[in-house]
Amino acid sequence: MDLTAGENTPHGCLSVNSVHACGPDAHSVREDAIAVRKAGEAALRRRLEQAADLPSHYEPAALAAPVHTISDGIAVQAAAGRSHDELRQIGDLALRALLD
Repeated sequence: MDLTAGENTPHGCLSVNSVHACGPDAHSVREDAIAVRKAGEAALRRRLEQAADLPSHYEPAALAAPVHTISDGIAVQAAAGRSHDELRQIGDLALRALLD
């Protein structure tokens, strides 16, 4: 939350916003933003693979994709003006639903 809706940070995510705002002439910018997103998801997957407290029935790669998607959605909502507290509630609810 602090990265996308922190008190001292611009709201949203440059990578997420770039993918949505790029027109047809900015294909390379869009591709770069997608590559950054994929790298972030891969980093999250690697982190989940190292998590000693992750229950064994969770597959890190399968979990990384929806968690990263939730994070992207939070970034979009932050850019649209949702408050830090609202975004934290949304994130908490989404993660609880995902892990049930």
